[in-house]
Amino acid sequence: MPRAFLQGSTRLGVKLDFIAGLFLKATEVAGTRGFRGVEANLGEVIALRNMIWSLSDTMAHTAVPWTNRYVLPSTEAALAYTVLAPEAYVQVKNLIEKTVASSLIYLNSHARDFETPELRPYLDRFVRGSGGIPALERVKLMKLLWDAVGTEFGGRHELYEINYAGSHEEIRRYALFGAMASGDADRWKAFAETCMAEYDTKGWTVPDLVNGDDVSVVH
Repeated sequence: MPRAFLQGSTRLGVKLDFIAGLFLKATEVAGTRGFRGVEANLGEVIALRNMIWSLSDTMAHTAVPWTNRYVLPSTEAALAYTVLAPEAYVQVKNLIEKTVASSLIYLNSHARDFETPELRPYLDRFVRGSGGIPALERVKLMKLLWDAVGTEFGGRHELYEINYAGSHEEIRRYALFGAMASGDADRWKAFAETCMAEYDTKGWTVPDLVNGDDVSVVH
């Protein structure tokens, strides 16, 4: 199973590289790249992209022994990917739609429109981008971004990422069961219990921690 998730995270990482590039270019063409809110949304998409690649790298660099000198990708990173990737992809799509907004809609219907003499002057005037970007270049970019996130093709990609590793409940249960099987869950509980054992209703009970009774105003 971890091998499939290494492939999945790497595939999604490349997809997010592509989508992030389109998103950056779309804000430049729309002339909104320097707005504070737009920069925040771009930064969030980049952070989500970085998270997916970090999980992919971790699966590879912290591989665990398997059999006959083979190794498996890190189970912890693999299970984290299965839970976080669907949420990340949905959020990326939402951020693009909120930020690029009507630029994804304000487009001519077909490439042949640019070859129609009666329409071309209007397209060049009213559908152009900011900063001297020609209408043809703007439409080419926005339609590609719309194909990636908004069309039937884009919608299928979203559904694929949401359900790639299983149902939304099962992937979270896998993370729990993985922690239980590896002993991590018991170690975490023991860590919490160690802290709880070091104090009582009167304060700290271990020699390396000091109660502040001598300076406290509460008696």
